[in-house]
Amino acid sequence: MAAMALSNLETTMQFLVQVSRNPQGPETPPTPAEREVESETIRHLYRDGVVRQIWLRDGGAVILAEGSDAQAVGQIFTTLPLVQSGFLDSPTVIALKPYTGFGPRGGF
Repeated sequence: MAAMALSNLETTMQFLVQVSRNPQGPETPPTPAEREVESETIRHLYRDGVVRQIWLRDGGAVILAEGSDAQAVGQIFTTLPLVQSGFLDSPTVIALKPYTGFGPRGGF
């Protein structure tokens, strides 16, 4: 599922991906088995170079990801098992641009 989407993904840009608990989702937390499937999916995305870093936060996670465009990255993270089950909302994907303040100054 996610691996199929990766085969056509050119890694050229970085994105901030936010996943949050779905307030209309299931009341009960995911089982240990469901969490393991989610973790395994993230490990595969890390191995494949899509996930670069991930941080947990209250109610979800923030991920530094790489991909060709925001739509492709969003499609990949929509396949996460906890998104598919409705426990997590669809991911928010934000394209990141390089910070130019470290580069050469104009006029030199």
